[in-house]
Amino acid sequence: MYFLLAFVLYILIITVNLTLILTVIMEKSLHEPMYIFLSNLCLNSLFGTVGFYPKFLLDLQSDTHTITYSWCLTQTYVIYTSARCEISLLTVMSYDRYVAICRPLQYHSILTPHAVLKLLVVAWAYPFLTSVASLILTLRIPICGSHIRKLFCDNPSIVKLGCSLAIANQPSSS
Repeated sequence: MYFLLAFVLYILIITVNLTLILTVIMEKSLHEPMYIFLSNLCLNSLFGTVGFYPKFLLDLQSDTHTITYSWCLTQTYVIYTSARCEISLLTVMSYDRYVAICRPLQYHSILTPHAVLKLLVVAWAYPFLTSVASLILTLRIPICGSHIRKLFCDNPSIVKLGCSLAIANQPSSS
């Protein structure tokens, strides 16, 4: 029952987001910054959904809930990157609305296609790079434990499995 509900929700999320993205792509009148940002938010939602739901659905079907260390790190990276991307995309969208409301006569000269592209590159690149930095710091910690008491992998849970303190500037012992 829970698997079926989760699976239907997963398919619904994918369908709605793909429909919105394709609508913006196909309809020329929607090639405006607001809709481009909205379609990027939908793309990010797909990215985050793919990072969480497949493992969640497998866990609902299985009696044992195991995940390899590399997949746990991958899931952590995808979930954190998706959350950070969502925040940065919402920030870009709020800037778009600010310009549209407070400077309507200058809107098209401020949010040119080149400016929209730059905003999107920053909105996607910053979260991906900060998540890589977080992942690298996590990888430096030697792991002694093997049990995470959560529904999904996250950085604090992985750090708790470590044999040593998680200090960012601590030199690695070689």
